[in-house]
Amino acid sequence: MSNAVENIDLKKSWVIDVAHTNINFTVSHMVISEVTGTFKEFEGTVVASNDDFSDAVIDVQIKAKSINTENSDRDNHLRSVDFFDAEKYPILTFKSTDIQSNGNSKLTITGDLTLRGITKQVVLDTKFKGQAVNPWGQIVAAFKATTTINRKEWGLVWNAALEAGGFLVGENIELNLNVELNQAK
Repeated sequence: MSNAVENIDLKKSWVIDVAHTNINFTVSHMVISEVTGTFKEFEGTVVASNDDFSDAVIDVQIKAKSINTENSDRDNHLRSVDFFDAEKYPILTFKSTDIQSNGNSKLTITGDLTLRGITKQVVLDTKFKGQAVNPWGQIVAAFKATTTINRKEWGLVWNAALEAGGFLVGENIELNLNVELNQAK
Protein backbone atom coordinates (compact mmCIF):
# COMPACT_ATOMS: atom_id res chain seq x y z
CA MET A 1 0.00 0.00 0.00
CA SER A 2 1.39 3.42 -1.01
CA ASN A 3 1.45 6.47 1.26
CA ALA A 4 1.00 8.72 -1.79
CA VAL A 5 -2.19 10.70 -1.89
CA GLU A 6 -3.69 10.88 -5.36
CA ASN A 7 -5.93 13.42 -7.05
CA ILE A 8 -5.47 16.18 -4.48
CA ASP A 9 -5.88 19.65 -5.88
CA LEU A 10 -2.94 21.63 -4.53
CA LYS A 11 -4.14 24.91 -6.02
CA LYS A 12 -4.70 27.75 -3.61
CA SER A 13 -7.41 30.32 -4.12
CA TRP A 14 -6.84 33.99 -3.31
CA VAL A 15 -9.05 37.08 -3.41
CA ILE A 16 -8.00 40.69 -3.85
CA ASP A 17 -8.01 42.57 -0.55
CA VAL A 18 -9.68 45.77 -1.76
CA ALA A 19 -8.76 47.68 1.41
CA HIS A 20 -5.04 47.10 0.74
CA THR A 21 -4.95 47.23 -3.06
CA ASN A 22 -4.87 50.18 -5.42
CA ILE A 23 -5.13 50.50 -9.17
CA ASN A 24 -3.52 53.78 -10.20
CA PHE A 25 -2.89 55.46 -13.53
CA THR A 26 -1.00 58.47 -14.84
CA VAL A 27 -1.52 60.27 -18.16
CA SER A 28 0.08 63.33 -19.71
CA HIS A 29 -1.96 66.54 -19.51
CA MET A 30 -1.30 69.50 -21.81
CA VAL A 31 2.08 67.95 -22.78
CA ILE A 32 3.85 69.46 -19.73
CA SER A 33 1.96 67.95 -16.80
CA GLU A 34 0.42 64.71 -15.58
CA VAL A 35 -2.92 63.71 -14.12
CA THR A 36 -3.17 60.75 -11.80
CA GLY A 37 -6.17 58.74 -10.81
CA THR A 38 -7.38 55.48 -9.40
CA PHE A 39 -10.24 53.03 -9.65
CA LYS A 40 -12.05 52.62 -6.34
CA GLU A 41 -14.31 49.59 -6.99
CA PHE A 42 -12.90 46.27 -8.17
CA GLU A 43 -12.67 42.62 -7.28
CA GLY A 44 -10.65 39.68 -8.40
CA THR A 45 -9.41 36.17 -7.81
CA VAL A 46 -6.14 34.34 -8.26
CA VAL A 47 -5.70 30.58 -8.30
CA ALA A 48 -2.19 29.12 -8.10
CA SER A 49 -0.40 26.02 -6.89
CA ASN A 50 3.18 27.33 -7.12
CA ASP A 51 4.38 29.40 -4.17
CA ASP A 52 5.91 31.95 -6.58
CA PHE A 53 2.56 32.32 -8.42
CA SER A 54 4.22 31.40 -11.74
CA ASP A 55 1.22 29.21 -12.63
CA ALA A 56 -1.46 31.64 -11.45
CA VAL A 57 -4.76 32.24 -13.17
CA ILE A 58 -5.88 35.83 -12.58
CA ASP A 59 -9.37 37.25 -13.12
CA VAL A 60 -10.10 40.91 -12.23
CA GLN A 61 -13.17 43.11 -12.74
CA ILE A 62 -13.07 46.89 -12.33
CA LYS A 63 -16.12 49.18 -12.28
CA ALA A 64 -15.57 51.92 -14.87
CA LYS A 65 -17.76 54.39 -12.96
CA SER A 66 -15.41 54.15 -9.97
CA ILE A 67 -12.69 56.18 -11.72
CA ASN A 68 -11.44 58.96 -9.45
CA THR A 69 -9.03 61.77 -10.32
CA GLU A 70 -10.15 64.01 -7.45
CA ASN A 71 -12.03 66.29 -9.88
CA SER A 72 -15.74 65.53 -10.36
CA ASP A 73 -16.05 67.32 -13.74
CA ARG A 74 -13.09 65.39 -15.14
CA ASP A 75 -14.32 62.12 -13.62
CA ASN A 76 -17.76 62.58 -15.20
CA HIS A 77 -16.09 63.30 -18.55
CA LEU A 78 -14.00 60.11 -18.20
CA ARG A 79 -17.20 58.11 -17.50
CA SER A 80 -18.89 59.58 -20.61
CA VAL A 81 -18.97 58.24 -24.18
CA ASP A 82 -15.85 60.32 -24.92
CA PHE A 83 -13.80 57.90 -22.81
CA PHE A 84 -14.96 54.82 -20.87
CA ASP A 85 -18.68 55.01 -21.77
CA ALA A 86 -19.38 53.55 -18.33
CA GLU A 87 -23.13 53.21 -18.92
CA LYS A 88 -22.63 50.94 -21.94
CA TYR A 89 -19.41 49.27 -20.71
CA PRO A 90 -19.65 49.21 -16.90
CA ILE A 91 -16.88 46.66 -16.29
CA LEU A 92 -13.20 46.61 -17.29
CA THR A 93 -11.64 43.15 -17.08
CA PHE A 94 -8.21 41.58 -16.94
CA LYS A 95 -7.68 37.84 -17.40
CA SER A 96 -4.21 36.35 -17.37
CA THR A 97 -3.12 34.17 -20.29
CA ASP A 98 0.52 33.47 -19.34
CA ILE A 99 2.91 34.05 -16.46
CA GLN A 100 6.67 33.76 -16.70
CA SER A 101 8.97 33.68 -13.68
CA ASN A 102 12.09 35.76 -14.33
CA GLY A 103 13.91 34.96 -11.09
CA ASN A 104 14.44 37.26 -8.10
CA SER A 105 10.67 37.31 -7.45
CA LYS A 106 10.00 38.97 -10.81
CA LEU A 107 7.11 37.84 -13.00
CA THR A 108 5.96 38.79 -16.46
CA ILE A 109 2.17 38.53 -16.46
CA THR A 110 0.51 38.54 -19.87
CA GLY A 111 -3.24 38.88 -20.12
CA ASP A 112 -6.28 40.22 -21.89
CA LEU A 113 -7.45 43.69 -20.87
CA THR A 114 -10.98 44.57 -21.99
CA LEU A 115 -12.14 48.21 -22.09
CA ARG A 116 -15.16 49.50 -24.02
CA GLY A 117 -15.76 45.99 -25.37
CA ILE A 118 -12.29 45.87 -26.95
CA THR A 119 -9.84 43.21 -25.77
CA LYS A 120 -6.09 43.65 -26.23
CA GLN A 121 -3.11 41.86 -24.76
CA VAL A 122 -1.06 43.65 -22.11
CA VAL A 123 2.11 42.68 -20.27
CA LEU A 124 2.57 43.54 -16.60
CA ASP A 125 6.09 43.73 -15.18
CA THR A 126 5.46 42.36 -11.72
CA LYS A 127 7.39 42.03 -8.48
CA PHE A 128 6.17 39.36 -6.08
CA LYS A 129 6.82 40.98 -2.72
CA GLY A 130 6.22 37.86 -0.65
CA GLN A 131 3.77 36.28 1.74
CA ALA A 132 3.05 36.92 5.40
CA VAL A 133 0.48 36.18 8.06
CA ASN A 134 -1.47 39.24 9.22
CA PRO A 135 -2.39 39.83 12.89
CA TRP A 136 -5.70 38.00 12.35
CA GLY A 137 -4.06 34.80 11.12
CA GLN A 138 -4.84 35.44 7.44
CA ILE A 139 -2.19 34.47 4.87
CA VAL A 140 -1.56 37.38 2.49
CA ALA A 141 0.57 37.84 -0.60
CA ALA A 142 1.64 41.14 -2.17
CA PHE A 143 2.62 42.28 -5.67
CA LYS A 144 3.56 45.47 -7.47
CA ALA A 145 2.84 45.54 -11.21
CA THR A 146 3.36 48.18 -13.90
CA THR A 147 2.64 48.59 -17.58
CA THR A 148 2.03 51.30 -20.15
CA ILE A 149 -0.83 51.13 -22.64
CA ASN A 150 -1.92 53.30 -25.56
CA ARG A 151 -5.50 54.34 -24.77
CA LYS A 152 -6.39 54.71 -28.47
CA GLU A 153 -6.05 50.94 -28.93
CA TRP A 154 -9.17 50.59 -26.75
CA GLY A 155 -11.17 53.30 -28.48
CA LEU A 156 -10.37 56.05 -25.96
CA VAL A 157 -9.66 58.60 -28.68
CA TRP A 158 -11.17 61.89 -27.49
CA ASN A 159 -8.72 64.77 -27.41
CA ALA A 160 -8.38 68.50 -27.95
CA ALA A 161 -5.57 70.23 -29.84
CA LEU A 162 -3.68 72.89 -27.93
CA GLU A 163 -3.01 76.30 -29.43
CA ALA A 164 0.70 76.02 -28.56
CA GLY A 165 0.90 72.55 -30.13
CA GLY A 166 0.29 69.06 -28.87
CA PHE A 167 -2.85 67.68 -27.32
CA LEU A 168 -4.71 68.01 -24.04
CA VAL A 169 -4.54 64.30 -23.14
CA GLY A 170 -1.57 62.01 -23.78
CA GLU A 171 -2.00 58.73 -25.61
CA ASN A 172 0.02 56.57 -23.21
CA ILE A 173 -1.32 55.63 -19.81
CA GLU A 174 0.97 54.29 -17.11
CA LEU A 175 -0.72 51.75 -14.87
CA ASN A 176 0.66 51.02 -11.40
CA LEU A 177 -0.94 48.33 -9.29
CA ASN A 178 -0.20 47.50 -5.67
CA VAL A 179 -2.07 44.29 -4.98
CA GLU A 180 -2.58 42.42 -1.74
CA LEU A 181 -4.26 39.03 -1.85
CA ASN A 182 -5.92 37.09 0.97
CA GLN A 183 -5.73 33.34 0.78
CA ALA A 184 -9.25 31.89 0.76
CA LYS A 185 -10.04 29.70 3.72
